[in-house]
Amino acid sequence: MPGFRQRFRDLFASGFQYIPYFIALVYGSVRLLPAEHPYLNPSNMGRFGIRHVLAEAANNIVFSTKNIDQILLFFCILFGLILMALQFGLLSLAVFMQPAMAAMPTTFPGFFSTAASGNEAQDIANILMDMVFGVPGIFNSCVSVGVPCTTIDGNPIATAAGAPGGTWSYDPTVFPFAIHKGLHQLFQLYNIGLTVVAAFIGMYFIFTIALETAESGTPMGKRFNKVWAPIRFVMAFGLLFPIGYGYNSAQYIVLYAAKYGSGFATNGWNLFNDTLNATYGSAFENLLNSDTASAANLVGVPNVPEVGGLLQFMYAAKVCAEAEAVAHAPPLPVKFYLVGDPLKLPENHLEVNNTSVSYAQFINFADGENQVIISFGRRDEDKYGDLMGYVHPTCGELTFKLSDPRPTGTAERGVETLQKYYWFILKELWFVTMEGNGPTSALTVPPYAQNLVKVKTFFSTAPTSYHQQGLNLHTTEWKTALQDFYRLDLREILTGTPSTPSTGILGALGTNGAAPEMRQSQRWQTDANLRDKGWAGAGIWYNRVADMNGAMTTATLNIPMPSRYPHVMEKVYAKKRQGEQNVDFNERFNPTSTSSAATGGLEPVEEKIAPILWEAFDFFQQGGGVTTSHSAPTGNAMIDIMNTFLGTNGLFNMRQNSDVHPLAQLAGVGRSLIEASVRNLGYAGIGALTGTLVKNLDMTGEAAKIASGFIITFSTIGLTAGFVLFYVVPFLPFIYFFFAVGGWVKGIFEAMVGAPLWALAHLRIDGNGLAGQAAVSGYFLIFEVFLRPILIIFGLLASISIFSALVSILNQTFDLVIANLGGFDTEFELSGAAATSKVAEWRGAVDEFFFTVIYVIIVYLMGMSSFKLVDMIPNNILRWMGQSVATFGDQREDAGQSLIGTATVGSQQTLGAIGGGLKGLFK
Repeated sequence: MPGFRQRFRDLFASGFQYIPYFIALVYGSVRLLPAEHPYLNPSNMGRFGIRHVLAEAANNIVFSTKNIDQILLFFCILFGLILMALQFGLLSLAVFMQPAMAAMPTTFPGFFSTAASGNEAQDIANILMDMVFGVPGIFNSCVSVGVPCTTIDGNPIATAAGAPGGTWSYDPTVFPFAIHKGLHQLFQLYNIGLTVVAAFIGMYFIFTIALETAESGTPMGKRFNKVWAPIRFVMAFGLLFPIGYGYNSAQYIVLYAAKYGSGFATNGWNLFNDTLNATYGSAFENLLNSDTASAANLVGVPNVPEVGGLLQFMYAAKVCAEAEAVAHAPPLPVKFYLVGDPLKLPENHLEVNNTSVSYAQFINFADGENQVIISFGRRDEDKYGDLMGYVHPTCGELTFKLSDPRPTGTAERGVETLQKYYWFILKELWFVTMEGNGPTSALTVPPYAQNLVKVKTFFSTAPTSYHQQGLNLHTTEWKTALQDFYRLDLREILTGTPSTPSTGILGALGTNGAAPEMRQSQRWQTDANLRDKGWAGAGIWYNRVADMNGAMTTATLNIPMPSRYPHVMEKVYAKKRQGEQNVDFNERFNPTSTSSAATGGLEPVEEKIAPILWEAFDFFQQGGGVTTSHSAPTGNAMIDIMNTFLGTNGLFNMRQNSDVHPLAQLAGVGRSLIEASVRNLGYAGIGALTGTLVKNLDMTGEAAKIASGFIITFSTIGLTAGFVLFYVVPFLPFIYFFFAVGGWVKGIFEAMVGAPLWALAHLRIDGNGLAGQAAVSGYFLIFEVFLRPILIIFGLLASISIFSALVSILNQTFDLVIANLGGFDTEFELSGAAATSKVAEWRGAVDEFFFTVIYVIIVYLMGMSSFKLVDMIPNNILRWMGQSVATFGDQREDAGQSLIGTATVGSQQTLGAIGGGLKGLFK
């Protein structure tokens, strides 16, 4: 082609001649180039290059302190040019050395269609469109083709829902449905009517053109655009032309815009996840986890629950078993049983020995139930035929709640690890530790339970050499070592991090720990069935954060708890309630209290056993043996209530899980509050009913009843906060996303109704362009239908990234804010450099609790503002094109805000009524 090379050079190389000229002007300003130099003459541009200017300026440099400005400027420009060259070099490397990622689409279907991927039928957006509009052959979802619609687990919806005959209301064999046929007829009537209106408008314009031609003498009149007006009339009637199922061409344009926009978003979402997979591993793990290879930031680690109560029970039960074994002739040994309903098949009991009954057998005995009853007693089918397992709980009973009762291999790995651990320590405590053969040297001691019976009792039925004096009895050092070991043991199994020294529990159970196992769960993996749901299923993934953290927290708190103490102790307690108006809860099993009725009615053998059981029980109670630093009494009733029943910083310390994703933090706090509040409502009921306040608070009578009222109030507050944090807040991303998808569908329906009006807007005889001034908004509305799905995906990813970043910065600065508020600097105080100590400004238990509340509120508010981006980005992005079109979906109320407000008010009203009922019941 003649002149092609010159034209190519003019197109891509023109303009660069200004760069040497501008550099020459800079050098001329500091006299590196004389004023009359030809490089400073604009007419010479293009006749010299950068290297010429640099060489000429270098020749004029005189290295002297007087010329420091010339030297600095020369080398600054030289350095800048070198950096620019390096940037272009690195850019070239980036182009030719791409990281591993999924292939970019290269065809129209690759960008805008999902048919080639094979997941078109299960795409949620396609299903919604077929459900609403009922047009065969466009969206091809499972509703309109002969394919069963499936859940995210890949199971047919009809089967999963237990529908009779395996069918459901959206049966593809009768598509379109009756409502669709009615809708098609309605649209047909509507479209025909507007076509008639269009004909009248056309005749009006023909009449107007004739009159204007006669008036002005100009053919077609002065307003008539001879180029665009005829095209617009053809366009208008073409858009109104009926095609099928009652819809016209304009409405089919809307439907295909929705189809290709949905495909565009689905392909973008899948490309995003495929790139994460190719670069870092599992997509969902890294969607919320920067670049780690496991869900390390998605599972928070709850604080270690108190083990003192379980150790206290096991020691008392072991003393009971030793005493019962020698107190009767012939001997009536107490055994370790799993018990069930008397009608349970094939067996209603399972006897446990040291080496028998593995965790697999234990979980099989549970048979899907969410709890297992463990009884330490005697079994007699004839005598105890109405009791569970035909076992009398002579030495007490434990309730072991199961968060996941599924068989081994199918249960959630982290939850199964905790349940397996609790089963392991129950057997270890009963058969090993309480026998004096503890897992450490500090716990390898004489059999204190047996020695207590030998020294403190005398049974004529015992062997002659059985009772002895001078035997070693339990010591405070042993109790402390026992508590410390099992706290470390539980922390090690919970976190997966060996303590110093290690308890060896990870190796004994062959596990990496509960939290690591939960983080490596297969449920975090990218699911092909979920991928098939398309872009509209992206919000479903967020629910797993709350689900997994709730399971983790619940399993941690489900440490086996006593439901009945040894029968003799319970009998003493029952006798004391008969003889005393107010029974001190801490002294409820003491047979030597002031009431003469405490031991009245006990059998002679029971009168001998009761004192040693009380001694064993009280031994652990002394010195706060069943509490931790979080629940130990302080002497202040209000603080004790907060410490004991709300946990202050013993439930779930958000600040210690700063590396955990914010939603996982909030879910963990919420679940902990729910578990604690439900448990504490029961404690408060006991306190109000008996006139005593359980555990740590030394209150009796009316004081205990008043305190129980406080506890009910605090617990209802905690239950409300827990409900919002665990159930509602982690649900917000899904809620915002789901309503964004719904808003898109509503916008499409609006466009379907408005499309014929958009066609009528083309009927204009003046103005330039195909759309004209009247119809241009319709084009942008259709473009908005096409673009909104991928903008919703951008909103979801933006909310994830921004929320995580904000909470990360909050974690880094919150300590500084707290210290500044109180004027206390921990590091400065510990360094000893402070002239005047500010220990008085240290935050106490109440401050810690309320600052934790403030922290949760701040995180919650940041989450709300971040999640709103799912709506805000699609609603406002078109202003960058100079348009501000709004659909019905843009005008809806904030779904997340409404959910929070309604849920909070409803829960407060409900729980307030429950709390008032409890207070009234126990007056």
